[in-house]
Amino acid sequence: MKCPNCGKTIGIEVLKCPSCGYTNPLAKKHKENIQKYDQSFKKTQKDVIGAAQKTEKTGVRGGIFAILVAVIIVLVFVWGAVAASYEEETDEDRKNDAIKHKDEYSAQMKEYLDEGDYVTFVSFVRSHNIPFDKDPYEDYKTLFYIADDYCDSVRYWEEVIFRPEDPDYYDHPEMNISHLCSHIESFAMSYENKKQDPKNEEIIPYMDDMYSDFRAMLRKYLKMTDSEVDEFLTYSDTKMAVVVEEILLGEVSEDE
Repeated sequence: MKCPNCGKTIGIEVLKCPSCGYTNPLAKKHKENIQKYDQSFKKTQKDVIGAAQKTEKTGVRGGIFAILVAVIIVLVFVWGAVAASYEEETDEDRKNDAIKHKDEYSAQMKEYLDEGDYVTFVSFVRSHNIPFDKDPYEDYKTLFYIADDYCDSVRYWEEVIFRPEDPDYYDHPEMNISHLCSHIESFAMSYENKKQDPKNEEIIPYMDDMYSDFRAMLRKYLKMTDSEVDEFLTYSDTKMAVVVEEILLGEVSEDE
């Protein structure tokens, strides 16, 4: 996001802008949301969270990822409602609507990005069938594909970590872990490749923000250090899956 006072790029969890000292209201709000979410989530997912949070402290970004997972669950239902309302519209209709409202929609997309709300950004692009071959949407094309991989990673963490406690729930943890690791590998590779391209200089702060959250996800749920995360990201998706299964499924079986 950008500091409302001086315009410098700062993390959404940073309480005060390092450039001008302005107090970031979103940081306070996120901290409060994290605390509220953690309280309710511990009540409903006590066993799973107990296995995933054995470290003494998880940090702010770990909490933000928990919120992102909840947001994705909510967006599944929102998307269902949106899809129902678009039942009689075609993709071409939505594309033409996006062209007609290009200034409005482009500004809305920029707002989501500046707020660090990449999940809603991706959902907005999909629901409005944003045409990236048209100005001013061309500027968002690369960032959308990065954010899409990011959101897929978060979504599969929901499948792997926050499984329902219902014993009759039809679950395939190994398959979900395989999908998760494919998206982890895809996001990490996309990030590294796109960051090297000078044309992406303006969107790098957004990419770095997603990457910081992405690494926090690995530290939180796999209880890894930064150096262990570095090594993990050099693995193939198949080797990643073996490591994740050993950490998560191994712990579950031991607890049982």
